[in-house]
Amino acid sequence: MTRAVRFSLTVPTFLAGVLSAPGLQAQQGPLYPDLRNATFFGVGYVVNVPNTYVGFSALAFSHRVLAGAGLYADVKFSTSSPGDSPYLIPGVTAQEAEVLWADALGIEESTYLSVNLALVYAITPELGLYAGAGYTNEEHYREYYDNAMERGNLGFYWVADPEDTGSRVNLLGGALFRLHKNLLLAMGLEAQPRGAMIGLTLAIPM
Repeated sequence: MTRAVRFSLTVPTFLAGVLSAPGLQAQQGPLYPDLRNATFFGVGYVVNVPNTYVGFSALAFSHRVLAGAGLYADVKFSTSSPGDSPYLIPGVTAQEAEVLWADALGIEESTYLSVNLALVYAITPELGLYAGAGYTNEEHYREYYDNAMERGNLGFYWVADPEDTGSRVNLLGGALFRLHKNLLLAMGLEAQPRGAMIGLTLAIPM
């Protein structure tokens, strides 16, 4: 074995030993987010299944607050809406379609925009619990079928449903897990819209 090869094998081993030295670890702090002993900021992607599949989150965590606590915030929204359909008939409500035209109800669909804020507390270095509240705006639509095919696309058309449209208070809660090094997984439940929240967060130690 040549001297260069021996040197190339020795250097990584030496560096690994130095980085694992207790004194240096105490100086640098955790190399990944130990939820009870680290301060970090996180950004992520989050969804509400089965309602909104686009969302973004932010997480701020500090070991100086209650030995591991922080704030979680997210915004989630629908990317498409029957309100943008060329076959939406404006000015006609669901009640008018049923009573005046006697058309048959097909499917119903809602679009959502939700903004949420929660408190997070680490109960172990790998696990934190969160609970919070937020605001959700829902726009509800119904699709009807016109037997005479005089309206919409081959008789199918959308109308707005103002009775089921509005703003609501959302409640959320769940758990935050450290999957691997700087990758965190959030899983929980939401009330408005009712569904399962799943998110991935990239944590950046500070």
